[in-house]
Amino acid sequence: MKSWIDIENPPQVQYLAPFRAALEARGHEVLVTARDQGITVDLLRQRGIEPMIVGGATASSRAGKVLNVTRRAGDLARRAVRGGRPDLVIASSRPSNLAAWGLRIPSFQFTDYEHSHSTIARRTRTYLLYPDVIEAASLIDQGYRGDRLVPFPGLKEAISFAGLDIDAIEPYAFPEANATSRLKVLVRPPGEAAHYFVEESLAVTFDLLEHLAERDDIVVIYAPRYPSQISYLSRYSWASEPNVLRDGIPFVSLLKAVDAVVSSGGTMLREAAFLGIPSFSILRSEIGQVDRYLESIGRLTILESADDFRKAPLARAQLDPLPSRTADIVGELSDSILTLARRRRS
Repeated sequence: MKSWIDIENPPQVQYLAPFRAALEARGHEVLVTARDQGITVDLLRQRGIEPMIVGGATASSRAGKVLNVTRRAGDLARRAVRGGRPDLVIASSRPSNLAAWGLRIPSFQFTDYEHSHSTIARRTRTYLLYPDVIEAASLIDQGYRGDRLVPFPGLKEAISFAGLDIDAIEPYAFPEANATSRLKVLVRPPGEAAHYFVEESLAVTFDLLEHLAERDDIVVIYAPRYPSQISYLSRYSWASEPNVLRDGIPFVSLLKAVDAVVSSGGTMLREAAFLGIPSFSILRSEIGQVDRYLESIGRLTILESADDFRKAPLARAQLDPLPSRTADIVGELSDSILTLARRRRS
């Protein structure tokens, strides 16, 4: 059999790449495609994966985004069949949903945010794999069919960190910031190209950066989602020069090197919370059930303004990573995916 994994952005590398080895162990030929977006390709190559590159950076306008989705879907469908048609695709993107629909193969999509745009996934009858802390009713209310919902135990981050000896991974050594006694705060601005983006998230980001620029006890580790977001730093006079992440750094090594993470939602924030690093969300869109769960167990603080951050203690918490609720979540999910794929073909 031939399986296909499509990866669109850096966070997806964390939880989709592990399926390559699991599927190969089950006798599959595995094709990995990736969009050349940010550090996505760098992170895959660090894992020893040389992807087939299909597509580049996203457009900013709505019309441009629609064009990019349809164009990449067509490119994916044409290139995925080279060397034989795949039997299934595992991804988290609309283009892969459309490509799978056109190729008449089952599509499996991961999500841990129930407010993501779902029309294409629903209409292409994509299987949705999601953490069981999300209520199925909230997805059914969006129009998903119950037989397309595949809950799994725990959080998506258990997939990302499966098989990793987290304790053995060394913290990343920042050239300058690591040599100081200042607290290192990783800041990730909002995904302005996301359909759920609201301007208030960016306003809170600017307010937060202004506050951090005045602090001489903190050095900001800045992780822009797009190159254009680097210019935001020039709005302020910095007491401690920020460290801008321009190259791909393995996420566990990066997160272990900082004292706190502030992000407008996203996978990096949930990974930090999973690992026990003080985590602060400045997302002003709808808050998902996974984030509410992390908040309820003291792993995440949801900020409404920079004033909330000013009051927050930044001393690093001594928390262990959340325990996995299954011994081999990647293997078990791979088996579930293959079973559903065979059922679709029969």
